Parts: sequence; C-alpha cells; structure tokens
Amino acid sequence: MCGIFGMIGEHATGITLQALKYLEYRGYDSAGIAIKGHNGINIYKSVGRLHNLEKNLPNGLDSSIAIGHTRWATHGAVSTDNAHPFFSPDKCFAVVHNGIIENYQTLKKQFCSRGAVFTSQTDSETVAHLLQNNYSDSVFGTVLATANSLVGSFAIAITTAYDNNLYAIKNKSPLVVGVSDNGIYLCSDIRCVSHWASKVAVTPDKTVVVVGRNGAHFYDFNGNPIMVEFFTPERAEEMEQVDGDFMLKEIYEIPSKIRLAKAGYFRDGGLKIDAERIKKLSRIYLIGCGTAYNSGLQVASVARKYLDLDILPVIASEFIYDNYPVDGNTLALFISQSGETADTISAVERVRDKGGYTYAVTNTSSSSLRFKCDGFVNIYAGGEFAVASTKAYNCQLVTLLLIILDIARIRQTVSENEYIEIVNGIDKLPVAIDQILANSYEIARIAESVKDSSAVFYIGRTTDYPTACEGSLKLKEISYIHSEAYPAGELKHGTLALMEKGVTVVAIHTCDELSDKMSSSVNEVVARGASVISVGPGELADTSIILPDVHKALYGIVSVVPLQLLAYYVAKRLGRDVDKPRNLAKSVTVE
Repeated sequence: MCGIFGMIGEHATGITLQALKYLEYRGYDSAGIAIKGHNGINIYKSVGRLHNLEKNLPNGLDSSIAIGHTRWATHGAVSTDNAHPFFSPDKCFAVVHNGIIENYQTLKKQFCSRGAVFTSQTDSETVAHLLQNNYSDSVFGTVLATANSLVGSFAIAITTAYDNNLYAIKNKSPLVVGVSDNGIYLCSDIRCVSHWASKVAVTPDKTVVVVGRNGAHFYDFNGNPIMVEFFTPERAEEMEQVDGDFMLKEIYEIPSKIRLAKAGYFRDGGLKIDAERIKKLSRIYLIGCGTAYNSGLQVASVARKYLDLDILPVIASEFIYDNYPVDGNTLALFISQSGETADTISAVERVRDKGGYTYAVTNTSSSSLRFKCDGFVNIYAGGEFAVASTKAYNCQLVTLLLIILDIARIRQTVSENEYIEIVNGIDKLPVAIDQILANSYEIARIAESVKDSSAVFYIGRTTDYPTACEGSLKLKEISYIHSEAYPAGELKHGTLALMEKGVTVVAIHTCDELSDKMSSSVNEVVARGASVISVGPGELADTSIILPDVHKALYGIVSVVPLQLLAYYVAKRLGRDVDKPRNLAKSVTVE
C-alpha cells in the first residue's frame, strides 16, 4: 500500500517530492527520499506527512537521480528507523519497497548469524542487505540474484553508488515505467506518473527493470530481455487545493459524477460482452473489498429481482482462499476504485485459471485490474483523494446496475418498459441527491447527537442492508466510533443485548412492503433505550432524514448520501482528519 517513485532526469529531487504528494493517499505514516549526488547517496526521512520531510531537507537540494517513498506500515511501528529508503550497510545501495517480503525472517536470521546489524523492524531492509551480499562487479547481476532470493509481493526501486542507473524488481505489486523528453520514471501508480510521462508501460510480474539515460530495459528473472508495450496514459486530474476537506468536496460532486457515469457507460459501448456468452451464464460474482464489496452487495440485492441466475457478492480476500465454483459459464465483475487492490487482482487470476470471464469495473482505465481482465468499464467518478470513498461508490452502483440491466435484457428477464423506466430513472438521481445536499445542515445537526455514542448500529432489510453496511463503514473509517451493520431481522438473534442508552441505531427503510417490519425493529431498540435515526421516504422515528422519491431499484444510490454526510459531520465534530484517517490507505496493494 506504500507509494514508491524513482526518476532519472532534470529536477529529479523536486519531481520526486511532488510525486510523493500524489502518492500520499497510499500511506502517510512516514516519507523519505534518497538522492544520488557527487558524494554518493544521501537519505532523508521523517515520520508523519510529507511536509515533515520537506521542512527538514537542506535548501537547494537537487539531483538528476532520486527515489522516494511514502509509507503505510506493515512490518514495524511508525518511526524514523522504519521509514524508507533503506541503506545497505556499506551505503552503496538504497532501496524503497511496496509490498511484503514473505521470507524476510529467514533471510534476516541468515544475515544476523553472520554478524549483520539491522536498523529497522521492517521486511524491506532485508533487500538492502541482500544487494550488498550479492554484489560482485555487476549491479545488474546483483539485482537479478536479489530478485531470485525474494518470496512475496514487491515493487522495489534501487539506486546505487556503483553506476548512474536506477533498478527495479517487480512481482505482484504495481509498478509502471514512464518516459518523457525530460526523464524516465518508476512509480507504483499510473495516475501519478502520468503528470510527467508521455508514455507508460505496466511492468509484468517477475521482471527486473534497468533505467538509464538511454531508456528503460526489461528482463525476466533469468536476465533475458522481454518486450513491454508502452502506451499513452489517461491524464490524471490535478489534486487542487480545496477550501475544507476533499471528502466533502467529493460528496458534493456525486450528482455530476452520476451523470458522467451513465453517459460514459453508453458512450463507451455499454456491456461489450457477447450475447451468446451472456445467455449461457449460470452465475455472476461481484467481487471487491471494502466499499467496492458493499457496492457489489447492493447491486446483487437488486439484480436478484431481475435475473434468473445466481448472483453472488464475495469479499475478494475470501474468494481467493475459499472454493467458490467457477467454470466457463461464470461471469465475475471485479470492482475496485483504484484498480490496484491486491486481493481483487489475485481473485481475477483464480477466475481466469478456471475458465471464467473476468470484467473490471474501475475508476482508472490504465490500472492493473483493467489489463488483467477480459473486459472493462470505467465508472467515471474522477479523481478521488479522500481515503474514505464516497462518489466512487455511487458511480459503481450506477455502472453495475446498467451492466445488470443489459444482462437481464439479453436474457429477457426484464421487460423493455421496466428497463427504460430504470435507465431513465437514473437521470432523476442528481436532482434528488441535490435536495439531500441542500439540507445537509440538518444532518450536521443530527451529527452532534451521534458523536458521543458508545456505538452506532446500522440496520436495513433486503436492498437496504447493503446501504447499512456502507454507512457503517464510512462512520468507523473516519470517526473511529465502533459501528456495525445488521439485517434488521437479526437484531433479536443476539444484537439486542447491546442496545442501551448511549447507543445510536440508524434505520434505513426504502422498501414500502417492509415498512411494518422495520417499524417493529425500531420499536425493539427504542424499548431498550437506544436512540434511532431513520432514513427513508417517510418518518419512522423521532429523528428522521427524509429521502426524495426515486425508482425503487435506485434507492441505494440515494440513501447512502445522508450516511456519507453523517459520517463526515460526526468525524469533524470529533476533530478527526477526515481525508486521511489513522491506520488506513486509499489503495490496498498488499494482501
């Protein structure tokens, strides 16, 4: 989940620092930079945000060779010692690493038994020791030997005192190479490097990259040259300065992004899966992590009303290691905002190995997920810089629902009139959400009563339960209040024991036919002393957030918005950093 960057070219120091700002969403526990100069390699690193590093750098520092890192801690506490880059003991190599070295403990024991001293608790420092241990005249041979000694997922950038090249080792962690007239770049994020590079290449697994003044060259772990295709990347949105927080800005962008998601889906050709394949399907998986999983959960609850086959939302990390059936009649929709989520990409490989059809639903056209899958659709949410996802979730729902409707249309399980009604109903969502945003001051007032809750439980039935899951996730992510989501009917099977004064229950109710059932659930928790906030087209509690009328299949796209706002305002009242909450990163690139 860390961000790495390396460059050979003009103003490498300044560009590397700017790149780390773009990469900070991947981790912000610490940051560091290694700069190659006339007197060797110098390393500077600091705990915390990038500005802590910048203020500690000497004035006028520049170089044509640099590597940098922004960290999300996996091995070792958050400290300067554990911050990247790492020197080899002789200071002839410096490395930055994203991923996990699974055999680092074995390697470290071997080095320590020979008297080596480690300065950190990380797995990454082992790479620096390996490089020194393996060196014998050829840096390229040293890097190859090191690559073949490592087990795990890793994208590693290396600078060395022995020559003026940069080196990289890549396996199962994202790494792209970019080129421009002014430099050559290594980076863990294609959107980041697209600010400078005119052409980029996605590095295959088990590859060593050698970057010099004459270009970038790619080799397999045996040292054989390999061909890698360069292409023009989509231009990343600039992370402009905002008055306030990115999270609130992104919530307020939801109406316009929903319009773009629908327009983009049809402009790009819609489903783009052969109709004969669709007719033969026996199951559809919706696979993702976190918010992406919740969007699959939501769409599956709607899809079951319109499709005649198995619709199975699955958490990607569970799918990898469980025994879910896959065959040639399986369609797997892989959902990821970044397109770099490690568990989701691993699940793609499992489906492809068993003959299923893989389809990426992502916000990044040039992501690893897109290139791994048979098909691809962009959700057009635009750059999302707050760690807690908001507008991407709404755009995922719009795009996934259009996919499901197209599948139902081909299989003739939805009438043409209902298809048109739902598709046209999407056009009404921006106005409905604008109404909610216009009354956000009411949600801010409600947040004042929620912020001191000992726990918050979100409940819903059928299509409202996934919304409860996403609302709960948003609250725990940025406020740090204990929160859980349950199907409302499950309360009496254990969770009622937790209802007492000081607990808040958020009841989502958009299903008219279940309003009496939801009312009973609300009465059950009120009788135990809990406070209730209802979210739906009508009032169900003393404190109610009223939703505008939309098509029943589309309520999940609307009902989540007040929950996103509620989480934001609660967190702000608790003094939390809503854009960069503790212990989290935007893109999870390790299992």
